[in-house]
Amino acid sequence: MGSTVTIAGTNFSATPTSNAVKLNDMAAVVLAAQATQLQVAVPEGAVTGKFTVTVNASSAVSGESFTVLDFSAQLTVKGLYVLFEQRGSPNGYMPGQAIQEFHNYDAVVGHTVKEEISWQLDEMKSMGVNTITFDLGTSDSYYDPGPFIPPVCNVPPVLGFQYPSPTQTEIANLSALFDLVSDKQMKILLRLTNTHMEEQPPLNNKTWLDSILNAVKSHPALELVLFEGTTHLVDTNGDGIGDACGLPAEPPLWLGPRSKPAEYVKWAIQNAMGLGLPAYKLSAEAIVGDYFVNTEPAAGPGATDGHLWKPMRVLKGIFDELSIPENQRTYALSFYEHRKCQSVSGIQCPDADPHPWADETLKQVFETIGRNGSRVIAVEMGLLRADPNWSTPQAFESLVLLMKRYGVAGGCFWRWAFFYDDENLDPTQATPVKKRGVNFIYNPVKDMIAKYYLDR
Repeated sequence: MGSTVTIAGTNFSATPTSNAVKLNDMAAVVLAAQATQLQVAVPEGAVTGKFTVTVNASSAVSGESFTVLDFSAQLTVKGLYVLFEQRGSPNGYMPGQAIQEFHNYDAVVGHTVKEEISWQLDEMKSMGVNTITFDLGTSDSYYDPGPFIPPVCNVPPVLGFQYPSPTQTEIANLSALFDLVSDKQMKILLRLTNTHMEEQPPLNNKTWLDSILNAVKSHPALELVLFEGTTHLVDTNGDGIGDACGLPAEPPLWLGPRSKPAEYVKWAIQNAMGLGLPAYKLSAEAIVGDYFVNTEPAAGPGATDGHLWKPMRVLKGIFDELSIPENQRTYALSFYEHRKCQSVSGIQCPDADPHPWADETLKQVFETIGRNGSRVIAVEMGLLRADPNWSTPQAFESLVLLMKRYGVAGGCFWRWAFFYDDENLDPTQATPVKKRGVNFIYNPVKDMIAKYYLDR
């Protein structure tokens, strides 16, 4: 037999270990049966997809089409979400800082920033990592030490590239980082986090994006561009007035298809295609697995039609409106394991453990987008926060096995290392791969990563 697969259907009642299953004229053996699925061992050469299934049992469903999910599928994206550590310092390199100082000598580490990043990439590659997620935001040209409050909402230069016009050094050094990653035979998922999504017409947005995209659009290290962020100001109390600073994070697609963030993502993808980037290299992260959001409750004036939306539903709608063929789409996930009701308040929620809820989450993803050749990548994935009953290694293994089961291309585990030493003192933080410090000493999740990423 070639592999073990699960056939998902309805009303199965076959007897385990005794019934033959027919998959496109290939005989298979039933290993387990439940009310809604059969687990079978499949001969070498069988493939995933839709099959007509015949079960040799009088009480079992026969002659219907069911989806075969192959647990043996190999991940193509074996990644880490990376904030490079400045080893020996109490903090890491800020994303913009790592680029701006790329060729500079760093007295803390005793060599150039480029050499330090190269060393850390080598460590990652030794674990089987072939992809990194790297984030660059829209930053101001100055640093305001005051609080992060409206109307200024200062984003210091070290956090990204200057907005609206990145400097020549930033663009040149970004290309140099891509060259380095390519030399390691690795790829980059590039998050471009814009906190000015509301601008109309989007002239400054275009200036910032085009400067970056034109520098990397043809580079062999570029795997995917993500259009992230939100508006400069956010309405938090529903009165239509921006009273808080927009956070540089996943775009709030839960605000619906006519929201400013969704309209920006649609425009940014279209703009990038106009620069010559293929559609399959363009996406935006959709947060999945939030039970409260999934109920699509009533929301304030910033939300389309007065309610929240499932982010994956909105992302699919953007691709539909742009007429992007299904086999040219990449659905990007922000996928963290947690108990189903961990962040739910104000509504009833039937709780579930992290693994079954993550399983249900991926099932819902594919129910939304279908199985028509689209690519799915978890641009960031991991354990949402520390859980005494569910460790970071357990969460990673669960995510990998589920992605292999559902045919997800892979993802980037959050994260390589804590950014600040102080994060070691926060009991809510899920553990990263590397322990902070000069030496390369690792947390247990490193062994789990190597187990699955080095698996050929």
